[in-house]
Amino acid sequence: MNETKYIVPSATLSERPEEFELKFVVPGIGKGDADLHIEGKTLTLKTRAKHGVPEGFKVAAEEFERVNYAMSVEIPEMADTASLVAKIENGILTVVMKKRPETQPKKIEIL
Repeated sequence: MNETKYIVPSATLSERPEEFELKFVVPGIGKGDADLHIEGKTLTLKTRAKHGVPEGFKVAAEEFERVNYAMSVEIPEMADTASLVAKIENGILTVVMKKRPETQPKKIEIL
């Protein structure tokens, strides 16, 4: 039986006044190699590393290990999951979610 093995990527969750940003470090993973989905308040990432060699080339030596990544993260209650935007660039998957408007601080005018 050929079982797929996954490792947990390094990740960082940052908060700004109006949004949350989550970054996953997934070297060797491109846009078509990653699945991202939300179920309830859990965001799950799973990737598939490509092990192919470009046409016309053969591997003479290889030190780069291609791995599959998987991780689930609890989404903050204040996040608006409908606003989620994900982008992958240079081995970093960035997920941005706005905060729900009703959870943001409001300045109260004093009359």
